[in-house]
Amino acid sequence: MRDPIKVVTLALGLAAVLAGSGCSWFKSRRESTPAAAADPVAAVAPAPAPLAPDAEALRAATTLATDFYEMRLRLGKHGLPDAEEMKAYRAFLCPALATAMDAARTRQQAYAAANPDDKPPLVDEDLFSSLFEGPDVVTAAGTVVEGEGARVTLSMRAGEGDAAPRWKDDLLLSREDGIWCIADVEYRGDWPFANKGRLSTTLAAPF
Repeated sequence: MRDPIKVVTLALGLAAVLAGSGCSWFKSRRESTPAAAADPVAAVAPAPAPLAPDAEALRAATTLATDFYEMRLRLGKHGLPDAEEMKAYRAFLCPALATAMDAARTRQQAYAAANPDDKPPLVDEDLFSSLFEGPDVVTAAGTVVEGEGARVTLSMRAGEGDAAPRWKDDLLLSREDGIWCIADVEYRGDWPFANKGRLSTTLAAPF
């Protein structure tokens, strides 16, 4: 049974993360909320210059990527999200990737039922980075937008100090109905036991 205090804390943390994500779900929730009374001081302040379309797309894609990893670090960075956690993940994931994760979790549960003495696949490893243990720090290192797709390169680090593992992975985004969502992850780690290929391939692999 889930600890009610933990659930409330998680909900509050997710609200803070999702508030700036630009994801379709949370964006629609914000737009449906009545606007607060205007601040008389803010009303006379000059409005910021609008961003050019390309600059706006770059910023939105980068923000989505960094907000997603902040959310993942809050929830825990190991294995497939459970059904409850997927409520938060769906705010960031493209429908096709969310469906693939649901299908992998169903297969994982079937494997666990058929092999009660074995640890099921996709339980411990971080699926959203090259490193099994996952990163502790993630920062955007560059974003490229091409039409309705974007590639956000992320610098990652696990631990502290000069010896801490450092690497880069790419988050692949798609723009659906004008809103960015995560379509895939491309692993770029070059050490022997790093995740290889893409997240979508890992999810589709037979157990």
